[in-house]
Amino acid sequence: MISLLVLVFILLLISHLLVVVTFNTFINPHEPSTFAKIFPYQFINKLLFKGTKTEKSYFSIRVDINTSEENVREHDEGVRRLIGLADRYDIPITFSIATEYIPVMSDDVIQMIKEGGHDVISHGHMHTDMTEQDQVGSIRRSKDILEDVFEREIIGLIGPNGKHDTRTLEAAKTTGIKFLSSGALSHIRYWSFPYPFKKDGIWLLGGSIKSDYQLYRVDKVEPKNSIEIWKKAISYRADKGWYTQLEYHNFSTTDDELSALEELFKYIKDDEGISPVTQSELVERLDDSGKKGGMP
Repeated sequence: MISLLVLVFILLLISHLLVVVTFNTFINPHEPSTFAKIFPYQFINKLLFKGTKTEKSYFSIRVDINTSEENVREHDEGVRRLIGLADRYDIPITFSIATEYIPVMSDDVIQMIKEGGHDVISHGHMHTDMTEQDQVGSIRRSKDILEDVFEREIIGLIGPNGKHDTRTLEAAKTTGIKFLSSGALSHIRYWSFPYPFKKDGIWLLGGSIKSDYQLYRVDKVEPKNSIEIWKKAISYRADKGWYTQLEYHNFSTTDDELSALEELFKYIKDDEGISPVTQSELVERLDDSGKKGGMP
């Protein structure tokens, strides 16, 4: 009888996980707030990862730079407009840069990032699947180039296409990386935990809301409607004191897209419970709070 109950429990658990992963990956990938309601985040977070719940709901926007010489002008203009908007609302941006593209970036864009108080993290050297590369070599090469160009220590990493595996943690420690800008250590793209947590000494930042072309255009969500998705997801997370990051990938940065981002930035600034930070700043606060025995 006991064995039967155990078997039933295991089957129910597997079924639940399959439903959750299927729902989050195929049915509703751009609505993390709904996913959060049906997945036992709190229980899993405490049981497995002992994630760090902060007093404030931190928010960061991460912009991935992996352009090419063919579209660098459009890309750079989009970055200029985005930085101008972010500076107006005092929202710091975390730029993740694949360093093979550094030579085609405009000098003035590099200077704007350097002087604007924005963050820079590694996106690997080549924008190809890092899990199939020499991870230590790619991270070290990228880190050295970024530190030389931007004259600062680089402590963060997001693998191309957001892919990491358990070897990435060891590569990160070997190269001096302190955090991965993703809560995922698998190929399930939308698996994301609500609190920053440490695994093998490396911080993993989850809480992602994606705004890339593939998701929003396939789902036929126009920029002017994207803001409602962002607000809903951020509001749900903020009410629980969770961390949220917006992954912004579309660099055409049309007037409609900038208008949506401006509305989002106003929303972030007007909510006293949400604290906008760069990802490196967040990790430094988490480390400092751990030393002091408190939460940031």
